[in-house]
Amino acid sequence: MSSNVNLRRATALTGGAFALALALAACGAGNDTPEGTVEGFLKDGAEDMVNAMFDGDGEKAADIAGDYFCADDVAGVEDAAAQFEGMTDEEKQQMEEMAGDTFSMFEDMSYEIGETTEDGDTATVEVSITANDETTEDSFDLVKEDDAWKICGYMA
Repeated sequence: MSSNVNLRRATALTGGAFALALALAACGAGNDTPEGTVEGFLKDGAEDMVNAMFDGDGEKAADIAGDYFCADDVAGVEDAAAQFEGMTDEEKQQMEEMAGDTFSMFEDMSYEIGETTEDGDTATVEVSITANDETTEDSFDLVKEDDAWKICGYMA
C-alpha cells in the first residue's frame, strides 16, 4: 500500500477519533454513571488516547480506550492506532497539516454534560462541546459492560 493511501487512511481514522472528542485520568473511576464515563473521557481520556495514537503507542491508546469504550470500540481504536505505528516523522507532519486545527482542539476545549436517558443497561448522554471557537451538540450512547458504563458505537 502506498504511503499516501496509508496517510489518508490514518487521517480518516484519526478524524473519527477527533470527531468523537468534538462530538463529545486514563483511569475509569467515574464509570459508575453514564455521565461520569463521558466526563472522564472528555476531561482526560480523549486527549491522552489521541496523543498515544499519534506517538505510535497503540497499546497505550487501546489501554486508555478500554477505560471508556465498549469492547467493539476498543478494537476500532486498535485499528486506528495501528495506522500510526511505523509512520515516519515526515508522514506524521503531513497528517498534522491535513488535520489543520483538529490537533489543537484540546487546548481550549470545554464541554457541558446535558440530559441523560437511562434504560436498563443502555444510556444516552447529551453533550455540548466547544473547541476551536465552534460549539457542537451531540450525544454519546453507552452500554453497561462488567458493571461499568462504556461509550459504544463511535469507533466500532
